[in-house]
Parts: sequence; C-alpha cells; structure tokens
Amino acid sequence: MKKLFCILLCTALFVPLLASCGGEKWDISAAGDGSVTATIKNSNGKRTLIVEGNGEMKNFQEGDRPWDPEAASIEAVEIKNGVRSVGENAFRGITVPYILLPESVALIGSGAAETGVKLFAENDAVTGDGADLYYYSESAPAGVDVYWQQDKSTGNVTDGLHSAEKRYFHYENDVPTAYNFYKVLFIGNSFTYRNGVSEPSGGVAKLFDGVAENLGAVCETYMIAGPGWHIKDHAESEDPCGKQVDLLLHAVDDFDYIVLQEHSTDSMDKREDFVSGIKGIQEKVAATQTRAEVVLYETWGSPASAKTRDTTVFDMEQDLRTTYELAAADCGIRKISYVGYAFSEIYRTHQSDKAYYLWDTDDRHQGLVGAYLSACVHVATLLELDPIDCTYVPDVPAPPAEEVLSVLHEAAQEAADYGAAAM
Repeated sequence: MKKLFCILLCTALFVPLLASCGGEKWDISAAGDGSVTATIKNSNGKRTLIVEGNGEMKNFQEGDRPWDPEAASIEAVEIKNGVRSVGENAFRGITVPYILLPESVALIGSGAAETGVKLFAENDAVTGDGADLYYYSESAPAGVDVYWQQDKSTGNVTDGLHSAEKRYFHYENDVPTAYNFYKVLFIGNSFTYRNGVSEPSGGVAKLFDGVAENLGAVCETYMIAGPGWHIKDHAESEDPCGKQVDLLLHAVDDFDYIVLQEHSTDSMDKREDFVSGIKGIQEKVAATQTRAEVVLYETWGSPASAKTRDTTVFDMEQDLRTTYELAAADCGIRKISYVGYAFSEIYRTHQSDKAYYLWDTDDRHQGLVGAYLSACVHVATLLELDPIDCTYVPDVPAPPAEEVLSVLHEAAQEAADYGAAAM
C-alpha cells in the first residue's frame, strides 16, 4: 500500500511537470493522421510554437487554431524539416519578426502569417502566398535591368521582363536577413542616358545600379529616355517614349521610385509644360502602381548653357533648383534628387582641377565624373544609403581615380542631406 501511494504520488507530480515542460501536442495534419503536430515549448529562451512531422499541414479558419488562446504569448515559430506545407491562416494572430520555412516546405496557404511577418524560405521553388516571402541566397542576386533609349533600342522595354519578383535573404549572425530590394525607373533624356564614354550605356541609371548594389541593395533598374525629350512627351501615350512608359507601368505594379528628369533648361523656360508633364506621369503612376514614389531629378548649371543665358554656373543651378522646388510643391512631390546642387559644390571646390571636371566635351552634358556623381546623389536620396562607403568603380576605360570618387561620394551625401532638410 505504501509502495502504491509512492507511485501514485510520483506520477501525480511528474505528469504536471511534463505538461509544463512540453505542453499539449496537437494533430494539425491535413490527413488527420498525426503526421504533422504542433506544441508550445520553451526554446532558446523563448516561448516557441514548434511544428514538426512528415506531411502537409491542415488549413485553418479564424479562431480554430488550437494555440489561439496562447497566441499572444508566442515569441517564435519553428517549423522543422519534413513539414511539406503551411496551412491557410496557420499563424494569424502570432506577431513575430519572421518565420523560417525549411527546405521541405513547398506550399504556403493564403493568409498563412500575420501582415508584416516575413516568411523566409529555404526552397526557392515554394509556391503560394508570397506577400512577405523571401528566398535564401548566399550572395545578393543581381536584379534584372532594362535601359531603353529611343534612338538606340529595338523592341519594347517590356521584352524579357520577369513574371514575378523574387526577394532574397541571407544569414546575418545566424538570423535570416532580407537583402534590401528596390525597383527604380528613370525617365528622361540625354542628361539621364549619357555617361561621357559611350552609347548606349544605360548612363546614370546603370551607374546608379552599380553604386546601389555595391552598398548592399538589390536593384532592378529601368530607364526610358530619348534625345531632347520632355516630361510631357513621356506622359503622352502616342509618343515613342510615352508608349514605353505605358507598357512598363502596366506590365509591373511594384516600382518603388520613378525618377523624372526634364529637358536641361526647359524646366525654367517652359514651366507650365514641365508641371503638366509631371502631373501626367503622376496620373499614370497612381493608376498602375501600388507603392511608387515620384522623385524629381534636378539638373545642373553648365558652362555652355550659362554662357548662352548670360549667367554663371552657380546662378543657373540656383534658378533650376528653385524651379524644381516650385514644381514639387505644385505636384505634391516629397523628394528631389539634388544633382545640380552636388555639381555646384564640386565645381566650387575643385574648379581648377581637370580630374573633377563634370561635363563632357560640349561643356553641357555630363561626362563620366558628372554621371557618376549624379548616380551617387540618386542612391543617397532614394535609397538613403551612404555613398561614402562605396567601393564601386565604373567598368570603363580610365575610370576616375579613387581619391576623386571619394570626393564625389562626400558631395553626393551632402546633396542628399540638403534635400532631406529642404523638403
């Protein structure tokens, strides 16, 4: 009798201990055969919902998940290899920074996770709900870049586009961390497509892509530009460039930034056309894009144009700056990429040094140094990445020296800081 009492007492003490350490185990398999189970345990110092087994998870409706009463206390979700799917609405109501999906998971049900919870998949062939889905990659993947130039390109800007965006992550201190992904479209003319070396080259847009990716961003960079084109031309559907703008904006809906560059001095001389062109593009963006922000690309004063206008390079740039700021106010635009400002600063501090000469041989268009500076200003302004840390060198014959690039990086960041304060 005494032995039986001891056994019963030990059992009574041991069972609650198991329950508190291991928690209740639920059958959440699609087949209802226990092939996938879930339990809440303390793991790595966190209250963790652990899903494990070999099979597919069932789909859930709101309120019928067995862990719902404890969802607010769950600090992490761990899915073990062998689980082949994540059920619909499985982790709604659980707020965690991310959920890592093992290689075995090939399907994600709709609404699988709370909005804002990132899903990191080891299997890049996984299908299903991908609103916050990332794929594993040891190195940052290169984005698909398309540079369409009216007088050089054949076909359409949409030829060969991806059917869907894929976002990638890597491990940083053993934590899945997403690469910064951006989709950017430059719309303009030769002040966008030239680089002072060769054509077609992608010009400022391609240099922007190189600087951004060197700083850790993954970019898909697009350009639509034509010689002498105005923003109002790009806004017209029947225009050769405007047609490409329409095709691209209707083909994809996930641009982050759309950068508008006006004909060199016509932003001042034909201000009404400048503003109406911006508004025309804005209407197209509002009708097709889910998150795109329109940004104005302030152009620069130049020796040739300043002479024609009987002014100085500095005064010409100041007039351009004022014009762009007034247009931004008229159109409700929050960001200007102050490339002209950066040109003025370099010209002011290094006017006598040929290594820093910003313009091409016509003393008007950007040379390689000017195109690179422009690209850095865009990276600092749009992506808020500090070009001072950049080690990218343009892949061209006789690129600027390292000390020149360093000065350009500093000027670009100064222009971005000026823009942040001005706007």
